[in-house]
Amino acid sequence: MKLCYLYSDITMNGGIERVLSIIASELADNWDYDVTIVSIYRTLKTPPYKFSDKIKIVYLSDIAYSGTPGSFYRLKLQLKALRLIKEYFKNNTFDIISVQSFPCAFMAYLSGIERNKVVAVEHVYHGYYNRWIGSVRDYMYKRFKWVVTLTQNDAVSFRKSLPNVSTIPNPVVFKCNVPSSLDSNRIISVGRLEYQKGFDILIDAFKAIAQKYPSWTLHIYGKGSLKEDLSNQINRHGLSSAVFLEGVTESIDEKYRESAFCVVSSRFEGFPMTITEAMREGVPCVSFRCPNGPEDLISDGKDGILVSHLDKAGLADAISTLIIDKSKRKEMGKAAFYSIRRFDVSLIAGMWDNLYRSLSK
Repeated sequence: MKLCYLYSDITMNGGIERVLSIIASELADNWDYDVTIVSIYRTLKTPPYKFSDKIKIVYLSDIAYSGTPGSFYRLKLQLKALRLIKEYFKNNTFDIISVQSFPCAFMAYLSGIERNKVVAVEHVYHGYYNRWIGSVRDYMYKRFKWVVTLTQNDAVSFRKSLPNVSTIPNPVVFKCNVPSSLDSNRIISVGRLEYQKGFDILIDAFKAIAQKYPSWTLHIYGKGSLKEDLSNQINRHGLSSAVFLEGVTESIDEKYRESAFCVVSSRFEGFPMTITEAMREGVPCVSFRCPNGPEDLISDGKDGILVSHLDKAGLADAISTLIIDKSKRKEMGKAAFYSIRRFDVSLIAGMWDNLYRSLSK
């Protein structure tokens, strides 16, 4: 089967790009798919994640994908790409065109791609866009072959206006056979240093933690536009010896395994890869019940702790619980290590294979 993934810029460093490298490579290597990735833009020379040698990557332009999401500049950039998309798909045919995220779906729709071959994959929660943009999105999605969400809650929301929706979660690749020891006094949090990830909330909550448990430290991995703001916040709270902005690391798996547990303070999510990455190492997570994703991954009190959305005091209490109760921490970590295996890449690839083959009949 000839499968095309259409995405804005495969050279960017983020969750969608990482997931594409995993699932596209799995389908190409083990499921007999002829896979092409069409990247509309090219900010960097090469993708940051490894793809199977069997996959063909096509760049429609060498233009950097810059500008703030939702900005007029970004919209202008997208409209300029319509001719490139139209021309490419006029000369290249596929059985399925898997369009990643609404901005790409928007461009695919306007460029006139064969809609009966398009599967739109939604990577953000249903309520991410305002009412007007959400209405435009639903209008377009209704005219595509199929829509896939990452969580069940989002599928329920989409089904109120769309008949063609199913859920396929992101895959997890397992690398170790035993869960982490969880014996350190290190807490880890991972993500882009942006408003969405709520690190400002976490730092506020950690002020009380540092006072009660001075031997414990918080290590935040990631980069982004709020680095200076977060650094200033850490200094204002007198937390320079307790909270560390570690930047990006190429050994994030090791950093998880060095930690006692993970904290996710996001204001919203699509499908939080931080949680799956921590759980696959046997590291339990404390997370807000943000829309949407954590509740699909964590069984509260069994393999992690879910906190009422944006409840700063509740977040601090949950962190305290896992600091104080080492046996509970280890019990949850072991449960997380095994429960997350339901997202094994081979199982998720099977779900995609079933969908693609049913749609291409």
